[in-house]
Amino acid sequence: MLDHRAVLPASAAADRPSRILLADDDVRSRRLLGESLKAAGFEVWTASDGDEALAAIENSPPDLLVLDFEMPGLNGAELCRRLRGADRESIRQLPVIMLTGHTGEAEEIDCLDAGANDFVTKPVGREVLLARIGTQLRLGALSDALRAKNVELARWREVQEADLDAAQATQQAIVGSVPPAPPGWQIELLYRPLIQVGGDVYGWRRIADGRWLFWLADATGHGASAALFTTLAALLFSHAAANAATAEDILGAVNAEFWSVFRGRSFMTACCVVIAPDGALSFAGAGHPPLFIRRRGGEVETLASLGTMLGVLRTMEHAPVARTLAPGDDVLLYTDGLFSLRPRGGERLTHHAVAAEYSAAAPGADLLPRLAAALQRRAGEDAFEDDVAAIALSRVD
Repeated sequence: MLDHRAVLPASAAADRPSRILLADDDVRSRRLLGESLKAAGFEVWTASDGDEALAAIENSPPDLLVLDFEMPGLNGAELCRRLRGADRESIRQLPVIMLTGHTGEAEEIDCLDAGANDFVTKPVGREVLLARIGTQLRLGALSDALRAKNVELARWREVQEADLDAAQATQQAIVGSVPPAPPGWQIELLYRPLIQVGGDVYGWRRIADGRWLFWLADATGHGASAALFTTLAALLFSHAAANAATAEDILGAVNAEFWSVFRGRSFMTACCVVIAPDGALSFAGAGHPPLFIRRRGGEVETLASLGTMLGVLRTMEHAPVARTLAPGDDVLLYTDGLFSLRPRGGERLTHHAVAAEYSAAAPGADLLPRLAAALQRRAGEDAFEDDVAAIALSRVD
């Protein structure tokens, strides 16, 4: 005798016998198959035709249906099609094994087209039927588990979306959309996170003697965790600006606080500039792409980031980097997302591509969107592969 417990899913065998509805208009066949299934340990319900079977299923769906193909009234194929079109998922997903007295290919195709999971040719071999039943019950258990996981995943996604919405609101409060207007300067901003919440962040703060601090930071990753890092970066630059005067001093103070929190376990790139009404500028970068200064004539000067990434070392030694901008000159700070583009069949762009397009771009309004579009055209790509953040500072008369 085939052991029913060996073919049942563990949960069904442990909780209760699997319930099988046997629908067959032949009384003798129904009795013999029913006894065989009961002997194998199943709970067996029976129906004499398709209409009776449909009513039983709608009242309380079984775990599996063994269905005769040829019955008066609602035959096996018609019943199966109705089940597959049912509103209730428990009925729509009901495993069906069709019993057919025909051995032709057309009948087999008809069974499968009607939505049967499997079929057995009459006369029915007991062990063959039990093996097919065991297979369908295992597949059904796997499908149930998958559906449960999908429900769990949907709930998890709702929670994650709520977290992202909260993180997005927090980040939007940090990343201002309206730039300040320091005397003698015109400011333009660009911020394009890859998803709702990005790892890039920028900010500004007025400091002593009419000077202004502008900074950019780039944390690893995206989402809520990246939002926490960007929030921390905003807090650290705000603290540092209250007690330091130059870009190198501010970035050094930010690094010291960042290191005290993570002790070398997390890192972040960053850069900052301090500008004055007379055009004086100081710059400091920590593992960040270089800053570009475009002179009025179009030539571009590169200022490299000389410091290591934030959090690598306890202290950051950074030599002063100072320049003076004349009216008509401008400055570009950006994250590496601005060149996160890869031409088809080629290597990813570098900051040199940014410098070339920056040099060629006409001065004036919407410089940053025009620069981003030019880089996309150069790469032949529709979208950037990373968060993009940039600040353009233009010296005006």
